[in-house]
Amino acid sequence: MSLKYRGVDYEPANAQVNVSEEVIGRYRGAVATRHVAPQAHAAHPQGLKYRGATVR
Repeated sequence: MSLKYRGVDYEPANAQVNVSEEVIGRYRGAVATRHVAPQAHAAHPQGLKYRGATVR
């Protein structure tokens, strides 16, 4: 699928993430579930600044 933003064409990058569905309870008679990513590990960018302050 080709997308366009402000006149520039680009291809979206799809990340392949393994997710599992977990039942967390019931809400108004329906089963409530959530999707959990077991290897959800985001790397924190180094040298990130916000308004002149370094973000840890």
